[in-house]
Amino acid sequence: MREHKECYGTMFHDSLHLVNNEKMKGKVFDFEQDSLGLGISDRKVTVKMGEWDDCMECEEFEHCYKLCTAKLLLESAIR
Repeated sequence: MREHKECYGTMFHDSLHLVNNEKMKGKVFDFEQDSLGLGISDRKVTVKMGEWDDCMECEEFEHCYKLCTAKLLLESAIR
């Protein structure tokens, strides 16, 4: 198995296990889902541009991005 950086595959937070009213942090993308009880009142996404720039400079960016996107698609299908 190939060795990867510790951050490999972590651009997004796991979208299957979220906690309302808490920031879910990924290396590049954070999101928050606010709830006042029964429903969702707001959703926010934050992009950390410094981290994105760091990822873009990484030699593993293309493979890492593909892995992150595949995980996000699968999580979306499961939800």
